[in-house]
Formats: sequence, structure tokens, C-alpha cells
Amino acid sequence: MHQIYGTLVGRWYVTLFGLTFLWRASRHLGWRRTILYAVAAVGIGSLAENCSVHFGVPYTGYNFNPLLRHKEIFIGDVPLMVPLSYTFLGYFGFSAGRLLTSGPWQTRARRPWHEYLVGLVLTVWALWIMDPVSRLGNRWFLGTVFHYRGPGFWFGLPLGSQVGFTLTAAVLLAILTYMTRSEPNRRVERWMDHPHMVSLVTYNCQILWLAIVAAVLGANEIAGSALLMWVPAAAVSAVLWSTLRQLPAVVGSPTPESPAAARPPVPDSPRSEVST
Repeated sequence: MHQIYGTLVGRWYVTLFGLTFLWRASRHLGWRRTILYAVAAVGIGSLAENCSVHFGVPYTGYNFNPLLRHKEIFIGDVPLMVPLSYTFLGYFGFSAGRLLTSGPWQTRARRPWHEYLVGLVLTVWALWIMDPVSRLGNRWFLGTVFHYRGPGFWFGLPLGSQVGFTLTAAVLLAILTYMTRSEPNRRVERWMDHPHMVSLVTYNCQILWLAIVAAVLGANEIAGSALLMWVPAAAVSAVLWSTLRQLPAVVGSPTPESPAAARPPVPDSPRSEVST
């Protein structure tokens, strides 16, 4: 019971984001696909983390604080909260990528690879802020979580760890892309009713609260890097959305590359969501 409490309550932020993931993913994917994705994400995360701890692949060599074993549930030599976070890191990045590329007035981009690529970038960006702030855990309530065995270019994190997570994230987003490949493009009357708007807001909340923690701890370079990544992305998105607002819901003639994008939007209620 002590380890369960430490995992669910001690890591309350993982629990909070995890519950938000279950809420949004179940409405979007349905419970069956949500559970399938969650099992795959936790399994992939557990395998990648344990292989890195023991063999240095794919994230290079590092180890978790052994004192956590008496406070939290572990999978192998990795705290459970770490692979659990793969579920919402991948899903929020994927959903936010869909919204950024489709615009707030429809649910699909013109090409599936647009959604995939932007979602992958967003997922990796989140880790670029999360891991450096997590390394400062001994200076706030997070506590010491992990330690890399070698120096790194990104606030002490090796380049290999970033490349490795990019590959892992690519697999997670490929799973989500495959699961949602046949979803139709639907019109959204009000931007606030977009089915992925909560995911986009939650994604930004992940970045914002970690940036605030970094600033409070005096790690201004990390906080500043979050700002430098966020501002250009927000500016480009604003320009894209303003352009989409001037065009019909789906632009151009049908193309064989994207059946979902080629079809005209399906009229639906403002709160149109796909559920199976």
C-alpha cells in the first residue's frame, strides 16, 4: 500500500495528467482503443527504460534513484510513473499536432503526415523541458529521480537520450496514427468545441508548469528555452489558423494521398467526437 500511495499520490502530477488522458482519449478513441494504446505505450516505455538502464540503449546509460524502490511501484528497475507518462506524452502531442495542423474549424489536416510530423515534434519538445527540470528534482518536491552516467549537450542530457526518445515517440505516434487512420474530417462550428482543444491546452500546461518551476529554481536557461520554443510555434500556428479561417473547411481537390483529408467535412454538432 505504501508503494501504491507513493506512485499515485506522491507523483500526483502524473496521476492528474493520466486521468486527463483517460478522459480525452476515451472520448476520442473509445475505451477499447484507449486501453490498447495505453498497454502498448506502457510496455514500450518499460522496455525502453529498462534496456537503457542495463544496456544503454536507446537512451544511453543512466540509473534511477534506488531509494525510490521503497516508496513507489517499480517495473524492473524503473519507477512505474515513468512508463505511465508515455501514455499522455504521446497522446497529448498527437492530439495537439492534429489541432495545430487542421486548424480549430475542422478535425483533420490535409495530409496525415502533417499531423504525424507536428505531433512528433511536440512530443519531443515536451521531453526537452521535462527531463532537464526533472534533473533538478533534489531542489524541489520531485526529489532525485535519475542520474545519467555521462555529460550531455542539453542541460546535462546526452544527445543519444534525445535521439532515442524521438525514435520511441515516433513509434507511439505511429500507433495512434494507425488507430485513427479512418477518422473522417468534421466541421467544428466554434473553436472552443474542437475535440482536441483540451489536449492542446493540457499539453501547454505541461510545458508551462515545468517552465515556472525552472524559473523559481533559478534555472533561467531552461525556463528561457521553453519560451524560445513556445513563442515561434505559437506565432506560426496563429498565422496558419488565420489563413485557414479565410478558406473553405477543406481546401483543394481530392487527392489519393489522404482519403480522410480528401473527403469534405461531415456536418456534425459542435462537439463531434469519434468513439468506438
